[in-house]
Amino acid sequence: MLRHLANHLPYFSAVAKNLSFSNAANELAVSQPSISYQIKCLEEKLGFQLFIRGQGNKVELTNKGSKLFQEYAILERNFNQVIFDTQLNQHRTKLEMTAPVDLGVKFIAPMLPQLEMDKLIINLDLTDEVVDFKKSKFDFSVRNNTNESGLEYLSLMAAKNILVCSEQYAKTNQLSKFDDINELHRIIVRSSVKSNTWEKLFLKHSKHFHLHKNMQVINNSFGLYQAIISNAGIGILPEYFVDKTNNNGLYIFDESVSETPYYLAYQPTYVAKKWATLIKTHITKNFEYLRGVDY
Repeated sequence: MLRHLANHLPYFSAVAKNLSFSNAANELAVSQPSISYQIKCLEEKLGFQLFIRGQGNKVELTNKGSKLFQEYAILERNFNQVIFDTQLNQHRTKLEMTAPVDLGVKFIAPMLPQLEMDKLIINLDLTDEVVDFKKSKFDFSVRNNTNESGLEYLSLMAAKNILVCSEQYAKTNQLSKFDDINELHRIIVRSSVKSNTWEKLFLKHSKHFHLHKNMQVINNSFGLYQAIISNAGIGILPEYFVDKTNNNGLYIFDESVSETPYYLAYQPTYVAKKWATLIKTHITKNFEYLRGVDY
């Protein structure tokens, strides 16, 4: 079947990525009628419609078209990687990874030279935005849940969290424990809509997170830390984020806070499986080392 479709699939992929016949034509340096002809031939051979044509140049993938594109994207990525591995640069493999900013800075960026010694080059994209992994360019994603179906997940670590504010904020507001916190005190959160860590903490003390109206949203640990040391309020930080270089002037509550699990997510492809265990080994080794450092 594949050999009868192979000539048409690059055209299909270009339209699916761009959701535009004209943009796909520009990408492939062919005429738009050529693109339309290739898609028509492919649809006839498959026996179903791949795109819904809208107004102007806009198109949308049908459900079947979307499934086909997801599978072809994996096939294309694997094929390109195998070619890359067997060409002149065959002694190096290059992969794409996305990870949360603070965890990526602490544990992944420092290990990149180690991975390169093992003949693996990682292009690292650090973002706290949730990535639609299947539709992305990434081979790996570090995330704190296993919600996206169709992926394989390797457990990496369970990172401890701490409840913290500045010493000045604690002294001014006479705070020593969680039960001292009330509506007069600002909590700094990553999201005011959903926060598993804060919700569990409030619930443990028979309080409700969503009833606390005095919140400020800052969506990564670097911003949270800066707000905390500026006496803006109380936050939850990963324990690994606070070390001897930045813990001066902080008041750490004697409070048990739930841990955050992290996983290495990847699509079950030949290339990803080949490197997943090695990447996990280096990340967890760095994590265990830093966790064991006496601050």
